[in-house]
Amino acid sequence: MLSLKQIDKKYGSHTVLSFDEWKIDSGIFWLKGGNGTGKTTLFRIIAGQTPFSGQVLLNSIDLKKDSINFRSKISYAEAEPQYPLFITGHELINFYKDVRQAQQQGIDELTSLFEMDTFLDQKIGGYSSGMLKKLSLICAFIGDVELYILDEPLITIDVESAVKLYQLISSKAKEGKSFLLSSHQEINKEKLKISQVFEIKNKAINKC
Repeated sequence: MLSLKQIDKKYGSHTVLSFDEWKIDSGIFWLKGGNGTGKTTLFRIIAGQTPFSGQVLLNSIDLKKDSINFRSKISYAEAEPQYPLFITGHELINFYKDVRQAQQQGIDELTSLFEMDTFLDQKIGGYSSGMLKKLSLICAFIGDVELYILDEPLITIDVESAVKLYQLISSKAKEGKSFLLSSHQEINKEKLKISQVFEIKNKAINKC
């Protein structure tokens, strides 16, 4: 489903990632690695947010040759989301709704699940870190995509919200959707069936 070949990524003279090939089929995949090992860089490469050398394919769609089609099939939630502070939660959600041509019913279910309904008329600048994280997760699940990339989805959210997130991921996985997750925290494997665990080591991706 997802194939990366001849990947090379540098920041100046510093090489962050360098490997020949990495492939995964559908499922839920957990990517481990310490700070600075390249997890977020890898996610940004796959999401089409940073330049790189090599090839990325999703179901045979080439990121570089058909970037609009490729990106329409991926949803990426950053570890520390940053949005304009002067807009409201509603305005941000409506932007995602329009871009992904999503149905309002699905959005209402998401905002209710994460108990954010009463805060959506507030400006994002007044959100706590937990509220901001839940808003970013809501936006990540808006619309219909094939691959969800969630960078540190468990940070700053409470235990109850984490359980709801596990349930949401499991539900989407049963629909045939795939996930790439990174987390410094242990993922509860009783609540979330992980297909495979990988680790970035020595600039390459290895099975754990």
